Amino acid sequence: MTTVYFLDHLEEKQDDGYQGRKTIGLYSTAERAREAIRRLRDMPGFRDYPERWCIVERTLDKDDWTEGFDIATDEPIR
Repeated sequence: MTTVYFLDHLEEKQDDGYQGRKTIGLYSTAERAREAIRRLRDMPGFRDYPERWCIVERTLDKDDWTEGFDIATDEPIR
């Protein structure tokens, strides 16, 4: 299986708990994702929120969400 790394920059969490994200890119290694952070971290917006970087590891051709969900709450239904 192939592993990939999503690089996101998180938005401020809202009162209702929602936290948006900007997907910066998809990388073949975690190190390449960290290199992208080093390239972007001093740019406007990103430099103001250096703690909001997030690297998420995912496997291609594999379901990450394997349950249903409640439309009202977005909570998983098992």
